[in-house]
Amino acid sequence: MLTPDEKDIMDYLKGWPVTFVSGREIARRVGGRARYEEDRGWALPVLMELCNKGLVCTDGLGAYKLITKDETKKKFIRPISPQILQILRSSGKNFEGVSFDLEEDEELEDETAEEE
Repeated sequence: MLTPDEKDIMDYLKGWPVTFVSGREIARRVGGRARYEEDRGWALPVLMELCNKGLVCTDGLGAYKLITKDETKKKFIRPISPQILQILRSSGKNFEGVSFDLEEDEELEDETAEEE
C-alpha cells in the first residue's frame, strides 16, 4: 500500500516519464509552498522508500524518475542448440554476461554420453 505522499509523488513523476527530476523540485512541486518552506527535504525519505519498493529509480545525484514497464521487462532470451552450446564452451573464450540454461547442459551431456 502506498501512502498519500507516495501516491502524490508517483502522480507527479508520471508527467516526467523520461527525465530525472531532483528531489528538491519534487518536494517543492508536490507538497506545496507551505510544506516546502517548513521542511525542504520532506520528500527525500518518501523517495528513498519508493526506491526500496522498486517503483522509482535514482541517478545517484539526487534526481529520481518513475520506473516504466519497459525497464522492468526481462531481456530477450534466445534459445541455443546443444551443438552450438558445446562449440562455444569448447572454444575456451570467456562469455561474461551470457547465461546458459542448465537444462540444456544436462541434455547435452546425455546426448554426448549416448554417442560414445
